[in-house]
Amino acid sequence: MRATEGNRRVRTWRKMGVFIAAAVLALSVIGSGTILGATPTWPVGHGTDSFATPQPASGASSSAVSAGAKVGFFEWLRNDDSSNISQLYMTATTTPSATVAGAQWTIKDSSGAVVRSGTCPTATPLACSFGALNSTQTVYVVVAFTTSANLADGTIQGVEFDFSATGTPPGKNKSHGDVVPLTDSVTVTKNGDAAGDFNFDQTSITVADNQKLTGKNQQATSATVGGSLTGVSVGDSPDLTTPCDSTLTSGFPSWFSCSLLTSLTSAIEVGNGKTFNNASGGPGIEVKVSFSQGPNQLNGATPFVYHYWVDASGAHAELVTELCTYDAGNLPTNTNPCLTPGNKLVTVWLFHNGGMRF
Repeated sequence: MRATEGNRRVRTWRKMGVFIAAAVLALSVIGSGTILGATPTWPVGHGTDSFATPQPASGASSSAVSAGAKVGFFEWLRNDDSSNISQLYMTATTTPSATVAGAQWTIKDSSGAVVRSGTCPTATPLACSFGALNSTQTVYVVVAFTTSANLADGTIQGVEFDFSATGTPPGKNKSHGDVVPLTDSVTVTKNGDAAGDFNFDQTSITVADNQKLTGKNQQATSATVGGSLTGVSVGDSPDLTTPCDSTLTSGFPSWFSCSLLTSLTSAIEVGNGKTFNNASGGPGIEVKVSFSQGPNQLNGATPFVYHYWVDASGAHAELVTELCTYDAGNLPTNTNPCLTPGNKLVTVWLFHNGGMRF
């Protein structure tokens, strides 16, 4: 009898265990609303086009930023769920700590038409409120941070963006809402051979590396472009290279040879590869390169600049030989990239990114 009673007790405890587990599961479902019923489809990514293929690996405004300068991050979230998001928020955490310099956002429908836009408070930590995000709509966010001036060369400035339906900031108990994280980063430079910055709301931006020419610093580079929300970085380290071969130069004049290139590389990044025109329709990126000892060809009968860049269609190169002609506002009216050579200084006007040699 005692054995039988013991078996009954075991069976009874098993039944109670199943009942308790079921009750806990039911309570958890009730307590979490619809979260456990279905996972919402809210893809996130970098850049300015949520439908672009392939998607960029980062939304940083440039691949490098100077310590103490600004960097922009372009990020997005798209509501691919069948239900609307009644209220959407975003916060950000930076590692190392960085100060919010500004943030703005735009919501677009599936055709790309703007639904509405706004700004986030310029306060640290970042807290943005977007209102409702209906099904098929995308919110695009641009956030600018000022990095610490004390960061060492090569430091990785990281950031995590948290999109949330829980409130501002997302609750510590994330079971009360959906939180979708998105991480990004940029490399910090703190040396004379590189510099980077971001223009959040000014009308133009100029970025320059160490302009003092010495035996160790034989080349200096600066770049200027008009427009806001534009990242610019420049560099002319001896470690930089610019590809040059017979495939890239197949359409060049017969007199050209890659062996004629004697300078260091001046690398320019502007606006993540966008095309820039000036107010006269000509090239919109002004690049100035100075030398401790200028290449002889810049003072010759046919001065030239070798310009290499990579875009979605592959690698390209062009030989810039056209001299710039300027309007009354000192902007080139040329329809092609152009240059103005000088004594140990050359000014080159370009439409887009690239590495240059002389």
